[in-house]
Amino acid sequence: MTGDPMTGALAGVRVVDLTSYIAGSYGAMMLADLGADVIKVEAIEGDSFRELPGFYGWNRGKRSIAANVKDPDGRAIVHRLAREADVVMENMRPGVVERLGVDYETLRALNPRLIYATVTAFGSDGPYQERPGFDPLLQAMGGVMTLQGFGAAPQYLRIAVTDYYCAALNCQMVLAALFARERTGKGQRVQTSLLQAVLALQSGNVVAYPGHEIVYRSTPTYRLYQGSDHEWFFLAVGNQSFWVKLCRAVGREDLAQDPRFGSWFARRDNADALMPLLEEAFGSRPAAEWVRILTAHDIPAAATQSLREFMRDPAVLHHKMIVEYDHPELGPLSLMGQPLRFSETQAPDAGPPPLLGQHTAEVLREAGYADHEIAELRRRGVVAGKDMPS
Repeated sequence: MTGDPMTGALAGVRVVDLTSYIAGSYGAMMLADLGADVIKVEAIEGDSFRELPGFYGWNRGKRSIAANVKDPDGRAIVHRLAREADVVMENMRPGVVERLGVDYETLRALNPRLIYATVTAFGSDGPYQERPGFDPLLQAMGGVMTLQGFGAAPQYLRIAVTDYYCAALNCQMVLAALFARERTGKGQRVQTSLLQAVLALQSGNVVAYPGHEIVYRSTPTYRLYQGSDHEWFFLAVGNQSFWVKLCRAVGREDLAQDPRFGSWFARRDNADALMPLLEEAFGSRPAAEWVRILTAHDIPAAATQSLREFMRDPAVLHHKMIVEYDHPELGPLSLMGQPLRFSETQAPDAGPPPLLGQHTAEVLREAGYADHEIAELRRRGVVAGKDMPS
């Protein structure tokens, strides 16, 4: 971490991160962004996602130690770290941590105050516990792709929404367990899964009751439109007040009094009559001009653009949501800024993502290993790193 180590809501909290992929790694990074000291324990060859650019966006602010946990001495390193840790996080397939000897029961015996966070695809028990799973599978199973298809062919959402929300749940359950420990003095195991996340992120869609209808029908006042220049913008008229303003903005105040369009559902059910009127109106000017007009009328609307364009948006820059690092391998590296603001306990910038094994010797020394012991572990291939003693 950079800056004053005693600032940040989680200053003084140590996390042993045994995770990879997104739901595990990003959840641990969220804790690092809050000031926790996160030690990422990687295989000698590194996290399997290190080859992806996204790795840098899921592992900021961590310290990396490269160790072969399959070796008894590598396992002993994790045990020693766990004795002094507040949190251990893992997202291996069910049964793997037990075979490696880094499971909850083993580590709890060493540290009863330990919070042990587990993320799986389908749960650590149940009918699908043995199945491998990634975000797109849960998008498919959980109805996300069907919903995106909107009555046509299913559509794969290219943002890993299940993974990202599962990461947030991962962080959330760790924070809750840390708070509970302040009152009870006891650690515990906390768990979530991609299966649970894909339902949780659709809380409003899971609602069901007699007579509740599921309709794949576009609402004319909540959709994409094209301007005369064929550029796109989204219109989000989410209530009756905005609808009246929209009628005024497009020069059709008479529509506000038309009973066919008198409510959200009425506009949806009479889309065949309303949509051509709006398409004709919006086709008369360029999209950017319509966004300007709609915004001036206090109507929610936004032009579509790329993420790279949004990264240069004045509001994004104002909120410092893009940060830059001088990475030793990549050079200039832009990442997402910290999304949370605290009036009293703002953590300093957590720093760039680590190189593989960048902090191996540093972490081992803190754990009580002497330099000659570290050198021997390196010679035997139990550990590797950038800062190893000769």
